[in-house]
Amino acid sequence: MKTLIYDIETAPTLAWVWSNWQTNVIATDQDWYMLCFVYKWEGDDSIGFSSIKHSPDFEPNKQDDKWVVERLAALFDAADVIVGHNGDRFDRRKTNARIILNGIDQPSPYMTVDTKKIAAREFAFNSNSLNNLASYFEMGKKTPHTGFQMWLDCMAGDDEAWELMEEYNVQDVLLLEELYLKLRPWSGLPGKPSAPNQNHWKDDDHFGCPKCGSDNIIERGTHRTGAAEYPTVKCLHCRGYSKMRQKIKGTRAVQ
Repeated sequence: MKTLIYDIETAPTLAWVWSNWQTNVIATDQDWYMLCFVYKWEGDDSIGFSSIKHSPDFEPNKQDDKWVVERLAALFDAADVIVGHNGDRFDRRKTNARIILNGIDQPSPYMTVDTKKIAAREFAFNSNSLNNLASYFEMGKKTPHTGFQMWLDCMAGDDEAWELMEEYNVQDVLLLEELYLKLRPWSGLPGKPSAPNQNHWKDDDHFGCPKCGSDNIIERGTHRTGAAEYPTVKCLHCRGYSKMRQKIKGTRAVQ
């Protein structure tokens, strides 16, 4: 299973407003666009970074992001699963917006995992931000930067700002992968929203842990629906629980 872990950064929207607080936009001068993204494949140590600065047609403050969006679309197309933090609401939809606006072909179907959704659904932390979750689990912290000025400097083509942006973006993906592996046993619990099933990518029919693919599982407990009962298994590798496909003998659907 090819699992893509990624994070994007976008330029801000330039607009006219009457005030700084709880205001409505009067008019938009410049729409947002994609600045860059970082990605890695789960289990692969290499990390990739693509930005508009790498584009052969780059010009400061120019809204041309087709070169970088094409590369992210190709990664989506190659992936079986894409993982983001707030990815379903932000990164994936933002990427899709730039894909269609740039006339790029839609990627082939893939599954998504949003670590922020898992954290919000299963736990009650004080904050579900990537930085705070990583701090809770002592994984590290996001890279400090110059704030909004870093975005402005990158848009203007400043080399030092782009170096800092890459460092910041890379650290986000490293934290995201570690957080994903930490939360993965809690995704797709019996009776909860489904998670990618690694058994679909196995070379044989032997049942393993759907979450991590390990064969080191034991049967433990029962999952009951309104129609039938199913055995549940616990993975001794990732410690997650999953539901078997076969119903317990003697149960049947309600007519």
